[in-house]
Amino acid sequence: MSEFNLTRIDRLRYRPTKTAEDFLGLVRQSLMPGDKAAVARLAVARSLSTPEKAPGGKLPEGVEMGNAIEGTHLFGDDADVWACLISASVAGPVSDSATFRALVEYHWDRGAALLKEDYDESGQSDVEFVVRLAGMAPNGSGRKWTPTTEPVQAGGPLSTGFGAVSVEFGTETPVSFTLNSPGTSPHLAIMGRTRSGKSRTGLDIASSIVAQTDIPLILIDPKGEFVKNGELLNKKEWGGQCLSRFFPGIRPLDVPLGTIPLDFLWRSSSFTSHDLAQLAISFKDSFQKCIRSKGDVVLDILREAVLELLRTQRMPISLDDVLRKFNEMAEYAGKAAGGIGAKLGEINSLGMIKPVSAPAEFFSQRWVISFGSCSSEPKKLAIFLLLDALNSYLLSLPDSDVDSGGNRAIRHLLVVDEARETLSYRHGALSSLIRKSASKGGITVLLSQGPDDFDQEEDDFLEQMGTVGVFVLSSSSVKSLTGAFGKKMRVEDFADKNLPTGVAMVKFPGQPPKKVVAWK
Repeated sequence: MSEFNLTRIDRLRYRPTKTAEDFLGLVRQSLMPGDKAAVARLAVARSLSTPEKAPGGKLPEGVEMGNAIEGTHLFGDDADVWACLISASVAGPVSDSATFRALVEYHWDRGAALLKEDYDESGQSDVEFVVRLAGMAPNGSGRKWTPTTEPVQAGGPLSTGFGAVSVEFGTETPVSFTLNSPGTSPHLAIMGRTRSGKSRTGLDIASSIVAQTDIPLILIDPKGEFVKNGELLNKKEWGGQCLSRFFPGIRPLDVPLGTIPLDFLWRSSSFTSHDLAQLAISFKDSFQKCIRSKGDVVLDILREAVLELLRTQRMPISLDDVLRKFNEMAEYAGKAAGGIGAKLGEINSLGMIKPVSAPAEFFSQRWVISFGSCSSEPKKLAIFLLLDALNSYLLSLPDSDVDSGGNRAIRHLLVVDEARETLSYRHGALSSLIRKSASKGGITVLLSQGPDDFDQEEDDFLEQMGTVGVFVLSSSSVKSLTGAFGKKMRVEDFADKNLPTGVAMVKFPGQPPKKVVAWK
């Protein structure tokens, strides 16, 4: 009798039933191209995740079997984990190779059948199938996400202070303000020179919002301040703690080392042909701004390629799909793909973003997305696609509820740290989020170095912000603050002599500007 151990498990050959192999082959072809072991593991995991009323563990006699996979390929580097999970699925001990192999093949077949049921119950829609599966896994905060047409809303008045201290300078009177009161923009702009405390204050406010509402958020970290090598950074100024101090359950993504798992060209079943056309235009515009190309004819082929995919492809659309369709249509039109095709191929090769999760799932979680390791053009495109997807998703939702006091319910929080670079892109999705997302329950917080950053936008962002807070500046002009503060402001108003350390000049909704001690 051969010895039964992990080495033996790796060397065994496991076979699916022919029925399972055929169905999983279709899943692999449409959703998980590559190593067939990935869909096998998905099937086994699907079976293990659904307890049986009467555990079986053995296939019927005479069932037709498919092609074998060796254990080292099937389980990869996690054979020990899989061995424990599979052995624990039956009451008695698993003490020999034949019993273990039979269990694997049983769960493989049962899981494939469950996946087939999932697929059929999703209307055989690849997108809905992926969303359904994603809803079976816990999210980063440990809560199970359940797909829903309308995300959870946090109602009632949402009041917060301006920073951890939040008292009026000179009087020590506590300061608070309501973000979602009637007729108020919930968005915030906080600015100040390096080490003025703008990021610290912005995170304190965002933390207060999340603590009161339990809403999801996206934190865009352009310079890699909070994430390194895919891990949250412990910061000295936070007593050696990381972002989870502010946002429990937040998950780090370090692009391009990590992949953004977002269906960036998601379309709702209610989208009209006009909506699809607008999606295609937005993608083309984003790509054009990313590479600053002036090839109008070839760029229009890119738009047509995306539109064709939106109309005809049932599964989520990847950058690889866009590149393939673009090359096909360019060749058909007798046009060289040229620099646009080369740049699209180059960015696609980085694998920065893949359509794994529908927006309803992705934006139901808490993410910090860092671009500190990313070069300029890929960074731009990833941020563009992220903002495009968030904008499209939020605007597809019905307006959030309004309570008897006129306070609008909150759904989502977007925080952009070091927003100067993002603002300089002049991207339409960010402008749209500022102008339109409040009615959908969206809040945007922009943290930047000075008012000059907002001058680069065609929209007057500062006048559309409900709350504007300014620490000590290095700017030589503050002209753009006049509209936000409701009066002419001078450079001297934001100098060291007028704003001591930790103090900001703040314009709250419906109130005159005041100096506030945000932190000490």
